Amino acid sequence: MQEKRKLVPVAVNWEAGAYEIFIEGSAQSTLIASTVVKLPDDSIKRVRIIFEPFAESRYFNYNFEESNYKDYLIQAPDGTFLEDTDDWDAYGPAFRKDGVCINPYFYEVQNTEWFKEKWYQELTRKNFKHYLLVGYDSHLEVLAKDSIQYEFNEVDFKRV
Repeated sequence: MQEKRKLVPVAVNWEAGAYEIFIEGSAQSTLIASTVVKLPDDSIKRVRIIFEPFAESRYFNYNFEESNYKDYLIQAPDGTFLEDTDDWDAYGPAFRKDGVCINPYFYEVQNTEWFKEKWYQELTRKNFKHYLLVGYDSHLEVLAKDSIQYEFNEVDFKRV
């Protein structure tokens, strides 16, 4: 039986998951992805996530939870790993007092298979991580250095 993937929420002050993910562009060493997110004040913005440098990306145009049902665990705020986030009411509101979202639908895959591949084994020493961004009916996996950046823009709802 294959080990379940362990997803650790990335500490960010936004929540994704309700909109599509777009790949805005990629260069030899930079990948930019964007999606619409909710902020702690309930406002809606477009976030551009800049992965630089990155080694590989995989974009899937289907729902992550449905296609990976029971194949992953998500780390809750108390450190335990849970199969389902539907019962997270016990952990309080979606955003902590410091603005960090407890489940932003943006994760580090803790026990990734990517680093077992010969091509990527050396990247662990270079602070690369396996990131997973979950959107609505799409998700993006990126193998990138842990120095990701993000910026917010206004949302043009004609293009969402």
